[in-house]
Amino acid sequence: MNFADYSYDGKPLAKLSVGCMRYKSRESVPPVINECIKHDILYLDTAPGYCYKSEEDNCETWIGAAISGIRDKVILSAKCSNASGNVVGEYNPARGLNINSAEQVRKQIEQSLRRLGIDYLDFYQLWGVNNLDTYNDAFKPGGWMEGVLQAKDEGLLKRIGITGHVPSDEIRQWIDSGYFEMITIPFHLLDTTRLDGICYAHEKCIPVIAMNPLAGGILAGPSQVLVDEMPDLDVADASDLALRFITAFPSVSALSGMVSIEEVQQNVASTGKPLWTEEQALDVQKRFLELTGGSEYICTLCGYCLPCPVRINIPRMLHLRTVHRVIGFNRARELYRYYSTEWNDPAGLENCTECGECESRCTNSLPIIRLLKEVRAEFVEGG
Repeated sequence: MNFADYSYDGKPLAKLSVGCMRYKSRESVPPVINECIKHDILYLDTAPGYCYKSEEDNCETWIGAAISGIRDKVILSAKCSNASGNVVGEYNPARGLNINSAEQVRKQIEQSLRRLGIDYLDFYQLWGVNNLDTYNDAFKPGGWMEGVLQAKDEGLLKRIGITGHVPSDEIRQWIDSGYFEMITIPFHLLDTTRLDGICYAHEKCIPVIAMNPLAGGILAGPSQVLVDEMPDLDVADASDLALRFITAFPSVSALSGMVSIEEVQQNVASTGKPLWTEEQALDVQKRFLELTGGSEYICTLCGYCLPCPVRINIPRMLHLRTVHRVIGFNRARELYRYYSTEWNDPAGLENCTECGECESRCTNSLPIIRLLKEVRAEFVEGG
């Protein structure tokens, strides 16, 4: 099946999709959505906890207002989770976390429909599956899947999807279950560990939505080094390289958190360039990693590790570490000073008690305590 064949009720799935978690205000949403529709970028990924300020002020209500009168032009997705990060906690309906029964799932679906101001969803997702226990829990009698299937039978949703941070063997299990018509997983230039699962999805005609296409913003900035060192690729900047890498793989759509018309236009320009083959893309990745020295333990800035008991902004600190390794120390030092002065947000790394709460919630299973020690050594003690 070719990527161009993925169409839902006559609406195509493009090589770009819209992640709706980074908007700053209700007013900022309509211009972005309208610009996306102009370019057939129609898939909108929402969640009850995105941009959450109140029941009236959140991602879903903002998207609902933006698509009023044009609902038939977009592919809408919502989701909820039977966990919170890697653990199960107290039911949180406002943010759609720790859903433990079919009845609670039904409430979540009705809440999303009400917030979005629509009658049905194109996709409803099992959100944040990060281990096998969470996956299996969704299938227990009277649990998540039972509630979603009932809602599907009643026409409240058309298709079921799943999102998470699991290895390829578990992605294969998702696909072989036969329940899911779309999967959303991390995939980007700095993390191709799930490529086998992506190839299997393509074999089974299941589209893949690639979350974190710019590695949590690490690949979002300008890079004269890339322009100079890869002239044969016509690379404009790091994000251009990153998006073109993702779109080289069949069945994959890059889930981009575009928050301005300019970002939409830039991304469209990147994905509109001639496609690389998979082999060419992997060769480009090899060249990029050799150029930057490579990196490991990439924080994707999802924020599931928070809140920290001593108020360390863990994602921001780990972002410094990755920028240091991928882009360079000077740029990372600039960011550290910016966080500490302009945002009045000093690291506070000396306050870490090594309690481990962050590691228990990390969707990427990062050794956060050790990594924070590295950041402290590089930017506080050694800076």
